[in-house]
Amino acid sequence: RAGGLTTDAYAYGTVLTREATRRQQQVNLDQAIRRMEADIAGQTAAQQQNVTDPERAAALQTDVQNQRALAARLKSLKASGRIALEMTPDNPVFPSLKLEDGDTIVIPNSPDFIGVVGAVLAETSFIYRPKAAASHYLDRAGPTRDAEEESAMILRADGSVESDYSANRSWFGRGSTVLSRPMYPGDTLFVPEKVDHRTGYTKFI
Repeated sequence: RAGGLTTDAYAYGTVLTREATRRQQQVNLDQAIRRMEADIAGQTAAQQQNVTDPERAAALQTDVQNQRALAARLKSLKASGRIALEMTPDNPVFPSLKLEDGDTIVIPNSPDFIGVVGAVLAETSFIYRPKAAASHYLDRAGPTRDAEEESAMILRADGSVESDYSANRSWFGRGSTVLSRPMYPGDTLFVPEKVDHRTGYTKFI
């Protein structure tokens, strides 16, 4: 009805937003934040009772402050109502999805960049290199000393997120398989900062 795609359209990066979805996303986000605050309070109370070493108590206090700061930042987030269309980057096909009154569809122009944000020395965008893995862009941005690379996430241009944070974890740490995955135009690599600065071995002990 809109005349089809232009020659420079980037179908994979299509943004579909829906008001009903936005309201539900906001409810879920608010619930997640409340659970996080409750978890922080419960863990803090339990750990403070078992900590007698002054140095460890100070480190615990710093960790708690970092977690509370994260919760405060999450409170400022507002749901967008975006629906991830989960298309294939190399051959995007629009899903057979019924639209609702008030839905918005935005199809961007083809981008030529990859974004890198979070715990990196240069939060910026880099020229897209075909078949280059996420680690290539992380190396160019330069991870900081406190970067938690094993928890890196790829925010895809289609609205989906790829992460291996919860898979195959161990006490002694591991490499991220997300960083070995290819990135596509318009994708963003997010590298979080460590909240708990102890090593995997120290946590185990």
